[in-house]
Amino acid sequence: MARYRSFLFAEASVETGSLTLDARESHHLMRVLRARSGETVEVLDGKGTRYLGRIATVDAKAVRVEVDSIEKTQAPRPRVTLLQSIPKGKAMDLILRMATEIGATCVQPVFTDQGEVQMKGERLISKTEKWRLTMIESCKQCGLTYLPELATPSSLVEWVNPEERVSSVTKSEATKLNIVASLEEGSRSLFEVLETAGEFDEVIVAVGPEGDFTAGEYASLAAAGFQSVRLGANVLRAETAAAYILSVVDQCASRSSRL
Repeated sequence: MARYRSFLFAEASVETGSLTLDARESHHLMRVLRARSGETVEVLDGKGTRYLGRIATVDAKAVRVEVDSIEKTQAPRPRVTLLQSIPKGKAMDLILRMATEIGATCVQPVFTDQGEVQMKGERLISKTEKWRLTMIESCKQCGLTYLPELATPSSLVEWVNPEERVSSVTKSEATKLNIVASLEEGSRSLFEVLETAGEFDEVIVAVGPEGDFTAGEYASLAAAGFQSVRLGANVLRAETAAAYILSVVDQCASRSSRL
């Protein structure tokens, strides 16, 4: 097992038999973790490849790693997308960390009518990059070879618009499942919906804000094929709801693949 773990950012370079980390990862490895020449390191590219090697050049701006072996892994199935209303404070960071650790394939942040967070322009760009770095750190911590996609934040109305999602709705609906965590009466049990759904290649789980989705938003989601599900008997915080629904989906998908 490698002693250290790093991420292969776009600024890094890969050559035959070696790779050179970017300045940020090099600084973290040398100055923060105090790694030394000859020590083992595992480098993840977030696209399914794991490089295992040893530190050859100690440079706080450009660490070179001699690669001993390369492992390639298949993309996780089913594809799991978290459609998440953006909460206030640091809750989104926690949601992104948990979603990455549990195994979400994609996170789609959305602005909702009763959500307390609204941002745009440079502030949104800066926040999105920070969120991406949070997910990368979770990947490194867990040793995940695939970094979940962080989709461009948009309003829920824009996301559910059929014209905006034409490439998605053309997929076979027989292997796709859309569910939304709901406080509405008549919502079915999450486990019941997953048990009766059979096998699926893709699932989108929607989690609303602390104030819940509005009636109009629920109607839009229903028109987009989402089934309302309840998450136990208690009302959950947004971050708890996201972890709950992703965990149950992961367990049901794992169980189905073993049958």
